Amino acid sequence: MDLGQRRWPPEPDEGELKLLTEVARSRLWTDGPWTAEVERRMERLTGAPHAVAFNSCTSALHAALHAMGCVRGTRVAVPALTFAGTATGAAHIGADLVFADVRPDTLTLGTDVPDTELVLAVDLHGVPHELDRTRVAGRPVLTDACQSIGSTLDGRHVGATGTHAWSFSSAKLIAAPDGGAVTTDDAGIAGRLRELRDYGVPAGESRSNGAVVWAGGHNWRPTELTMAMVAHRLERLDRWAARARQVAARVHRSLDRAGLWRQSAGGAARPAWHKIRFGAPGWDRGRTDEIERSLNEAGIPTHRWGLVPLHRHPAFGGGPDKVTGSGGLPVTEAVAAGTVCLGTEAAPPMTWNDDEVAQVCRILETMAGS
Repeated sequence: MDLGQRRWPPEPDEGELKLLTEVARSRLWTDGPWTAEVERRMERLTGAPHAVAFNSCTSALHAALHAMGCVRGTRVAVPALTFAGTATGAAHIGADLVFADVRPDTLTLGTDVPDTELVLAVDLHGVPHELDRTRVAGRPVLTDACQSIGSTLDGRHVGATGTHAWSFSSAKLIAAPDGGAVTTDDAGIAGRLRELRDYGVPAGESRSNGAVVWAGGHNWRPTELTMAMVAHRLERLDRWAARARQVAARVHRSLDRAGLWRQSAGGAARPAWHKIRFGAPGWDRGRTDEIERSLNEAGIPTHRWGLVPLHRHPAFGGGPDKVTGSGGLPVTEAVAAGTVCLGTEAAPPMTWNDDEVAQVCRILETMAGS
């Protein structure tokens, strides 16, 4: 059992390689039919009326913040337990990041969102946040949905309403040489995104200095090679999402039997689990460290995702003035220190076969009881 061997992203099959060769030979490498095709498929998948493709999810978030009116000094609420890429665009803009604690079950933002002008919520590890996807107390919401492309909420795709940024990087369910997209139900936001993606030039205009209308525009266009791969792999999303749910359900049962803590989802959510995060009861760091060492010795890889929460990260000016409430962020602190993720990004649990999953579950149950 070699659970650390690279298994993800999936190796391109012959049909995919043939498609990529055709795209390369076309010499139409940006602004082509595959970019438009991915946008159409993302609209169909999510139910959102508008989709705009980007070269990465980080770019998509950056552009969406611009399009939603974020400027230097805008106060933006963001969970402290997330990847740096969630906040990179806001930091570049010069927004005032206000870090918030997360719920102790879903590890997503709760209803006590800080008093800010914009909310940047995260579907952590595929678990949808349960805030209104459009506005919270009158404030617009942007969702970093990079890990939840196969997840549903109340029987609908999580991207059905509101504005969401998606990732097609190599560790995600739709894995390509990076790439991203924004879906939105706001036609004005979609129009601004198309301008921002192309140096600030209105869609359809000839690219020139005189056509630039947004100073915040960038060259955020995706390549046709990436978009062709994304379009091809979107056809397999249902299969991969189902496998992620199946494996997570089996592992979660074993974690529950072993008396270990694990991330959970609200009853209305059906995540396509991007990661399986667990720890000792009470997020006891010492006991979690012991469990992790024992698992690694047994050949089961783990990784510490989010070990440095953003409110303590020097790149984001972490400090007491960036944290809401006098009590700090106790859940974020405890979860960052006292939990681990099963598998690796190159070999996530959903890539393990049924026999391997069963063996991991037996080890987890035996180890926790020892």
